[in-house]
Amino acid sequence: MTEINIANFSKKVKLPKSKILKLAKSIINEEKLNFSTLNIIFVDDKTIHEINKKFLNHDYPTDVISFDLSDDFDDEKISEIYISVDRAIEQAKVYKVTTENEIARLVAHGLLHLAGYNDSTKSEKLKMRRKESYYIKMAGF
Repeated sequence: MTEINIANFSKKVKLPKSKILKLAKSIINEEKLNFSTLNIIFVDDKTIHEINKKFLNHDYPTDVISFDLSDDFDDEKISEIYISVDRAIEQAKVYKVTTENEIARLVAHGLLHLAGYNDSTKSEKLKMRRKESYYIKMAGF
């Protein structure tokens, strides 16, 4: 069973933690992910920009970054998802959805990347978007 931790370092929104947990658990179960620990960390643009630059060499803020922190010699699979609350708020306005819904989509997106999904091509993006929508609806967002 996966230990799921949620940390909110942004004071801009109150997170629906129980719904986020339900969403994460449903994706973990359906995608047959084998994490010992999953950390979902909500930050601001400044923090995610620093993470994006340091680890991915991209000099800009982004909405979500996923990391598999495990190595081949470790039995425990530890993963982290960083989500920019600032990006979620802005994107919710653009897509005309609630901030809660956009946060859910970013959680789903991060988990799907950890499950091996990519969004490099148009067809891959569409496949991920459909999966995100399916899981978000299933979790009650």
